[in-house]
Amino acid sequence: MSHRMGRKFDQHQILREKDPWDVARNLFDVALEFALLGYIDTATELFVLFESFSKGCKSSWSPGLYFAWEATGLWPASVPAEERTPGALSKLETERILWKRETNATKEGLAKLIATATGEGKMDAWGDAQIRPDDLTAAIDLALFMGEKEKALEVLQTFADNFHSTWVDLSKSRQVWQLLKDKALANAIGVDEEKVAALQTKVFETFKERLEKGARRIFKDTPMKDLIKMCNENTLKNAVWEEMDVDDPDEPPDTILHEGATKEKIAALEKKLGHELPDDYKEFLSLTNGMESYWNGFYGEPKLLGTDAVHVFDASEQQEIWNEASVDIVYIPNLGVKVDWAILDRVIQVNDGGEDSKFVWLVEPEYGKKIGASFFAAYAQLNELQRQHVNRLLEYFHAGKEEAMAVEWQICVWCPRTLDLTIYHSWREFLEYLAGDTAKEDILDEEDEEGRLMHSHDIFAYQLR
Repeated sequence: MSHRMGRKFDQHQILREKDPWDVARNLFDVALEFALLGYIDTATELFVLFESFSKGCKSSWSPGLYFAWEATGLWPASVPAEERTPGALSKLETERILWKRETNATKEGLAKLIATATGEGKMDAWGDAQIRPDDLTAAIDLALFMGEKEKALEVLQTFADNFHSTWVDLSKSRQVWQLLKDKALANAIGVDEEKVAALQTKVFETFKERLEKGARRIFKDTPMKDLIKMCNENTLKNAVWEEMDVDDPDEPPDTILHEGATKEKIAALEKKLGHELPDDYKEFLSLTNGMESYWNGFYGEPKLLGTDAVHVFDASEQQEIWNEASVDIVYIPNLGVKVDWAILDRVIQVNDGGEDSKFVWLVEPEYGKKIGASFFAAYAQLNELQRQHVNRLLEYFHAGKEEAMAVEWQICVWCPRTLDLTIYHSWREFLEYLAGDTAKEDILDEEDEEGRLMHSHDIFAYQLR
């Protein structure tokens, strides 16, 4: 999904993200980066915040957080004593780091490991050092294990200079938290404490609002014609045309919209499909009969088809793919029993996507009712405690069980490459998300005031300098 291509912490996207488990993954990454910078109390607050929403989140946390809590004693109350013992923590250490420690535990071995980790001074095709993050982590771990603190600080500076590509590996060293807990990395990067404080508040309040109130429909009251206008204007403003599906990137189009479809064309499409279309989709077609490739913040999405090209599609093979991959169709994790979903052998394909890009389908109410029947047949097998858990999530995702059962038209967006399956409850809701996505600017080459790349997609630390 396109939101994964924006900034690592994107308040706008978090507040409108439909899937709370995507929100959770983002929260985990943000918390770990705060911990690496030495703000372990902030990371712990985020952990506790998500725990209040779901007790099943701990398995997704990096072992680095456990090492951070060991180094500071800031253990969340929910982590049992047996998980805090030296023996339990030693099981979380990476075997490669331990092996490198055992086989290079001399000054000569350390020097050789550092040289290997930094590419022996070689540069890649883009002029960057050929850093090997796993070996660099083993090197700083070994330096601290040997008591070579000054050498460890030198290696830490290399991490600071290449934090966007090394931060995940760095967290895996149990030894390195001796330095990180005292903000050694933050100092090496040169973060501004006032900027950190402002971000801490913003991060906590954003995730708290999202988890407590659910996804926000920012453009809920925006007229359809204005949503379409936003998609067009945002794409023309923000798109990197080399990444768009256009004939000549040097001569981008003046618009991605088309003349609206007549009532006769829409009626002819309904006759061809053998089914009446939802009112909001017909309104869309009447305003623009399809839409050319639109920007999603990183590249162009497949165009939306006009009345002459919209067609019926058998999605059963695609359904087999997501079933085999255990992709959630609805946002109800850990149901505990198998759901025998109805076969999705008829959908209405409304975009020009395919297996190498993304499908957008209208799913008719008849199939939606079959989905509901499949789900609630499995729901009936749950015990009372399990039902209470599912009811809570149904309230969170669908405004309750009754609303979840009243399934009408659904918009299904399926990306086979990334195994992302997102369901929207109306065409209008789908279009609201498009309007938000097209507003994202390309940030891959974003620089700070001194001309340094910020790597905002991977980290937020460089924005705090």
